[in-house]
Amino acid sequence: MKVSNQAHGILVIAGSAATVTIQKASLVFPDKEVVKNDWFVNWEIIQCRPIQEISSGRRWFTIDDLRSAFGISDYSGKYARWLIDRYGAEVAEQMKYIRWHEYLNIPCPGTGNDGDPNISIEIDDEIQLAIAKLISQK
Repeated sequence: MKVSNQAHGILVIAGSAATVTIQKASLVFPDKEVVKNDWFVNWEIIQCRPIQEISSGRRWFTIDDLRSAFGISDYSGKYARWLIDRYGAEVAEQMKYIRWHEYLNIPCPGTGNDGDPNISIEIDDEIQLAIAKLISQK
């Protein structure tokens, strides 16, 4: 996967069939105080290139969710316990992410079948550094 900062407050992680864009929520909703310190994680998966079959989605992440999802911390959300118990994850937050070691699925565990509407990322040092840099921007 390729990691690139597109602009202040935006990070793009892209592979051959999937793209994740993380952006400061205040860039999307500048007048909403409720999202001031939060993030949107958007993803797009191309399942069939010839006919442009695409799955996409967006989830609202707190800064704690973002740190945990990308392996900077081991915080689990309030509704994570059943996901962790059922799938053997280290950390999770229902309807947002599940992570086992360096393997991250957004927004949920995958089935492994084609057409599964989640994105899987192997988190490496480059991705962790880019996330840390992104969330430290003022």
